[in-house]
Amino acid sequence: MLIDFHTHYFPDKIARESCDKLAHAAGVPYYGDGTLAGLVKFMREDGVDISVNAPVATRPEQVQGINRKMIEFNKAGGPVICLGAMHPGFAGYKEELALLKANGVRGIKMHPEYQQFCPGDRTMFGLYEACAENDIFVLFHSGVDIGYSSVHCTPESVKKLSGFGGLTVVLAHMGAYRLWDEVEKQLVGENFYFDIAYCGEMDDGQLKRMITNHGSDKVLFATDFPWERASVIKKKVEGLGLPREDLDNIYFKNASKLLKI
Repeated sequence: MLIDFHTHYFPDKIARESCDKLAHAAGVPYYGDGTLAGLVKFMREDGVDISVNAPVATRPEQVQGINRKMIEFNKAGGPVICLGAMHPGFAGYKEELALLKANGVRGIKMHPEYQQFCPGDRTMFGLYEACAENDIFVLFHSGVDIGYSSVHCTPESVKKLSGFGGLTVVLAHMGAYRLWDEVEKQLVGENFYFDIAYCGEMDDGQLKRMITNHGSDKVLFATDFPWERASVIKKKVEGLGLPREDLDNIYFKNASKLLKI
């Protein structure tokens, strides 16, 4: 079993345009065409059983529309499971999170660069409390976004959530993209999940050390597709020489627990 915990697809009408724009801003290539069909095609080629789509609301007024589409999509079943979207400027978060819970959505995605907020700001705590009450995890983009010059989700900022009662936090890109030395100092061993999305450039020694010290029960296989392929990330993980138990945790057990499948 292989679950890719962090992927993206876009509506067919804007998929290519959206990927082209993001790829140009970041100066990186992408795989496929940005559509759901493109994601499923690469899942089959790379042996991925389930992918998790992580939608991002770049404006507060997008939250409800995205979430209703994701809810309807999930009802149809299939190899892709959608998270919900949330924005720090969306005032109706309590009702929206209750709606997501009632419809079986297990988590939300937030992007501190696109949405311009720091995860550790106290103004966010009401939202986090509502997530905890509804047993909904938060997947944060963490660390550098190569399309932006700012960094809002730093290890220092997110560490403030370590003791936030009942809140489950997933930090993409092994805690903070390209800030892995700081992750090792401040976040390894803390009460966070890390995903391995878009971490192909990490030093293998550091990646293995972080997984071992943090605990494989808090690490998730992920790609950030269409920006990376599962075959690339899996080859990197396989090359670390981890025990089978650790690989099973990373590949599917931890994700199954969070998604309740």
